[in-house]
Amino acid sequence: MHKLTKWIIDKIEKEYKDDVALLIGIKGHSTDGDEHGEIFDFFVPATERGNELAETFIIDGVGHDLYPRSWERLENSVNLNDMPIVLDNATILYSRSEEDTKRFEECRKRLHKNLHNDTFVYGKALECMDKALEIYRSMIFEEKLYRVRSESDCIHEWLSRAVAYLNHTYTESAIYSESQAYNEEAESRIYSCPEMKTVPDGFFANARKLLETDDAEVLRKTVFALLKTTRSFILEHKPVSSSSVDSTDAPATNDTSKVDYHGLAEWYQELSLTWRRLRYFCRNKMVEKAYTDACYLQEEFLYIAQEYKVQELNLLDSFDKDNLFILAERANRLEIIIQEILADHGVKINSYSSVEDFLAKRG
Repeated sequence: MHKLTKWIIDKIEKEYKDDVALLIGIKGHSTDGDEHGEIFDFFVPATERGNELAETFIIDGVGHDLYPRSWERLENSVNLNDMPIVLDNATILYSRSEEDTKRFEECRKRLHKNLHNDTFVYGKALECMDKALEIYRSMIFEEKLYRVRSESDCIHEWLSRAVAYLNHTYTESAIYSESQAYNEEAESRIYSCPEMKTVPDGFFANARKLLETDDAEVLRKTVFALLKTTRSFILEHKPVSSSSVDSTDAPATNDTSKVDYHGLAEWYQELSLTWRRLRYFCRNKMVEKAYTDACYLQEEFLYIAQEYKVQELNLLDSFDKDNLFILAERANRLEIIIQEILADHGVKINSYSSVEDFLAKRG
């Protein structure tokens, strides 16, 4: 046992025996043999007083940070919302009780279960992509090279995490090279991810460009390429149970047993006026208004694809400002598809030919 490890365990037993549940060391944090993380990394407080054990200091140029990580924060690691390495590569150096040890090991087991759950890691990969895109929205307006470089690394780290999750593993940093991904003898787990076996097209080639260029515009274009290929990679890993077919002219067939088709009918009855307006605008070559309503309908089509298990219906690819007839025809075709879906499921559309017809039938 390292002298510092013994020192802190003695301190816990003498001064914080009832206040500290666990002392944890982390493998894979060491650089140049400094044993950082292995001597100790964090402790789990059992009481508020236990937090007082926290301390930072430097010995022979090596910084040590003994910090508290609560059970609640460990749950964040279980759910991949915080560093998984603090569970996966952990060594219990001190435990107050068997119950504390068991609780920690249960957290580790649930982490591994989550990492091997296709639906779970797919959702976390999507979250990582969202965070990368959020940074990208700021980076595209940045002109200073050092800021673009910093934000590029942040984006690539989130993309690396997404790719790692879909490989049923994790990374704590951006992965730039094959040696980081495939070298199982990597000195530090923080900077490597040897279990990352499958990556998006051009992932490493584009990552290397981030290291090689000193041009902010090239960095932006390279990051865009990484975002694009990683997004496709994520979508390719969409779990079968929640996947959709790519046809634009047929209703979805997966898991429709619980779909509220009466709700879909109400949606159609409300949106039918938009179809009517769109036809009018197209007929009269009112380009701006036709485009606005077409975009509105397209957003609604994306909504019903999720809410009512309807296939994604493609309207906007048919927009041509010089030939609105094509857009009107496509809109009519998609309207017929909705009507057919409702008819196939025995749902009657609440429609009347005239006011007189309505009054006669409704009294």
